[in-house]
Amino acid sequence: MNLPAPPMTRLVHTADWHLGARLMDCERHDEHRVFLDWLLQQLIELRPDLLIVAGDIFDVAAPAQEALKLYYTFLSRLAGTVKCQTLILGGNHDSPATLHAPRDVLRALAVRVVATPPADLNEAVLEFAHAVVCAVPYLKERDVRTAAPGQSADEVAAAIRTGITDHYRAVFNLAHAKAAGRLIVGTGHLTAVGSEISPSERTIHIGNLGAVETRCFDGFAYTALGHIHRPQSVGGDERVRYVGSPIPLSFAEADLRKEIRVIDLAGTALTQRAIPIPVFRPLLRLTTTAATLGADLAPHQGAAGDPLPPWVELTVTDCRAHPDIARQVREAAAPLRLHVLKVLPPPLVATDPAAASATPALSLSDLRPEDVFAERLRREAIDHASAEGQALVQTFAELMSGLHETAVVEKTEAAS
Repeated sequence: MNLPAPPMTRLVHTADWHLGARLMDCERHDEHRVFLDWLLQQLIELRPDLLIVAGDIFDVAAPAQEALKLYYTFLSRLAGTVKCQTLILGGNHDSPATLHAPRDVLRALAVRVVATPPADLNEAVLEFAHAVVCAVPYLKERDVRTAAPGQSADEVAAAIRTGITDHYRAVFNLAHAKAAGRLIVGTGHLTAVGSEISPSERTIHIGNLGAVETRCFDGFAYTALGHIHRPQSVGGDERVRYVGSPIPLSFAEADLRKEIRVIDLAGTALTQRAIPIPVFRPLLRLTTTAATLGADLAPHQGAAGDPLPPWVELTVTDCRAHPDIARQVREAAAPLRLHVLKVLPPPLVATDPAAASATPALSLSDLRPEDVFAERLRREAIDHASAEGQALVQTFAELMSGLHETAVVEKTEAAS
């Protein structure tokens, strides 16, 4: 007997977990563990047909054992309770080898892992009663174009964008042939033109060469994206969305809302909504003076019994007059239920060279390659929005992309 199709197909969209991430050398396993516990409870209540994790499962190519344990424990608990399917997409931080290694075992738990574009695109199409889902991971440059000698930076960038668009068209066309009137949902891990980066991200970063227009996603009823940590629709198009990271990955993201999204499809109708993610550990940016350290910190300490006390980035406005300010901060914070991770001087507004020289110098460990490159452009008086600046930015991003991919391979080989 043929049973009627369920009244709808429900998808849950999350991304950018960055398991194993650190903040100022502090492990974040506890925050991720609490988030995954919360997510599992939401899935138990929502009973979705598919959970989409749109890339950057891990923060580094060779994740620590604790990060791997969090990942596998969550997937096994999910399979034992909700019994929905799960789609794991590779991101630019992920090692395809690490994600793919257990994929045959994970299939027994209804987990589909797509860390690289499959040779047979049929493997990138998942069918449900009211939806067909296209699984598109982070597309590396070598996945979408063949290098040719003598190409300019603009030609390379155009070739990458064209290659990404062509891949989406190929997967969409295959899904359309299977859809039989069902809505088609896209996925991806990339930079879309019109997206707003989070404060912790830089204008110059790996992936800008492949920034694509939203027309790349034409035909999709919804596109579940990862890579940008700020939840948002792209260019005002509610059909193309980043869900963001589940926890703030830097103090600059402390005030960003975090969410998962629920997408319901039935016939030709699609509805979506956000479920806010609670703040599991507050990240606070506070300002104080040496004389009022304790009084200013005390109101922001965690409540007794809170499992994750706040972490604080503290600006001390008169710290230059107190060479022992680090000791004073430690003593003031010791009896409180919070941890001061970073102490900063006030931002300089004067242009006096003598005043500028009083600012504590940043070490290279405080800077990213993108920061150093941006500073060099500034010192050379090159506007990165100019034609010359854009060409340099594109060349730099291409070089960084190549170095990143080489590092992923080397770390994976060293870990194996």
